[in-house]
Amino acid sequence: MTQLLQLISTKAITMLKDIDHLIKINKIGKFKHYYIHNMEILGITNFISKLDDDAIYTIIPIISMFGKTDDPYIILSKQILVTRDSSPKVIHEYLNSKLDQTILDFGSVSLDGGNHFQLIFKYKKITFDLSRLPDET
Repeated sequence: MTQLLQLISTKAITMLKDIDHLIKINKIGKFKHYYIHNMEILGITNFISKLDDDAIYTIIPIISMFGKTDDPYIILSKQILVTRDSSPKVIHEYLNSKLDQTILDFGSVSLDGGNHFQLIFKYKKITFDLSRLPDET
């Protein structure tokens, strides 16, 4: 398990969708939210440092202008797997590329050039059931 934890989002982003069909994953549980001002790498580092040892989390990266639950938001990518061993730099670079793509795709969105926004990690702990392989269809 330790070797698996050290591989998740350390050199490249590990997406939940890439392993969901390989291993049974228990995704039951409520999501929590962690707010990071302007996608700062220090905020990502602080988030990762607060994760439990020997645990795997899934995060949905969201951007919101004011971080209010009733306001519109943009989901930057599908679910990403992270652990306490994950690289804040790899995650930051990936999310920056997704933000750049968002700005290109939605031209009128103005999140660069000094505007302030919140990066929100919608996250929860997950577990792998390594004793059972997924059903083959």
